[in-house]
Amino acid sequence: MKINRFPKMAALQKYRALKLGYPQDIAEAIGYAEALKYAIFKRLAQYGLKRYQEEEEKRKKQQINLDWDKFKIFKLASYQGKPYVGGKVITPQDYEKEIYWKWGEETGKKIENWAKSIIEKTPKDYLKNEQKFFKEVWVPHRDEEIT
Repeated sequence: MKINRFPKMAALQKYRALKLGYPQDIAEAIGYAEALKYAIFKRLAQYGLKRYQEEEEKRKKQQINLDWDKFKIFKLASYQGKPYVGGKVITPQDYEKEIYWKWGEETGKKIENWAKSIIEKTPKDYLKNEQKFFKEVWVPHRDEEIT
């Protein structure tokens, strides 16, 4: 079965967040949020991070205050302590749906084992830097087959 990039990114980002000290539930939400953010970036490629932040600010309701510092390392907005992307709060259940419900238990475990093995070998300075993570971790592994 060919696994697309979205669940791979989600799992890599989950294990990145775990290695950086985030708790399991937040790490899973970050994983899904990062994959979603990158999917949005792909569509907004010509605009970059500033445009992404502007779009997130437009989507929010007037009374919502987004925190851009809580998940600063991931360049994610936070609302009430949870990642906020694409106009919605991201939860660990979003990650579970993507990895396990969509792909099944066995394949979900394979995706996670693949991601965990990559992150275990990744230097911490790459994990703390979005550009280094993208170029040195994501790009070399994104098209690997997971067996």
